[in-house]
Amino acid sequence: MKWYSETTAYTDSMPNGTYLLNDSKTKLYAYVSPGSGTPKQFKNPIKIDTRGRKFVESSTQYKIVTKEEPEGRVWEVQGSKGDVYKVTEANGYLSCTCSGFRFRGDCKHVKSIQP
Repeated sequence: MKWYSETTAYTDSMPNGTYLLNDSKTKLYAYVSPGSGTPKQFKNPIKIDTRGRKFVESSTQYKIVTKEEPEGRVWEVQGSKGDVYKVTEANGYLSCTCSGFRFRGDCKHVKSIQP
């Protein structure tokens, strides 16, 4: 998990926040509203749809205690353009950190480790 600052350019000048997301950027654990500097931690992770939104790793990594979901096995799979993605198994479900998995819920990286 890492803190990410949203850099999406909204048309109505809406300020962007900072989010504590898992590696695949599909679950939100905490949020810092613009100008507050104090993280709001959620009791349970929230599913977040990042399609159409842009994020960069935040220069500020806030300290909080989180209840991470249990993870199973993790594989590092090299993509066709040299990027390395993490395929994670949790509770019998496979997920990947690539953008294709975030959009479609499936990808070639997951298929490459399935028997």
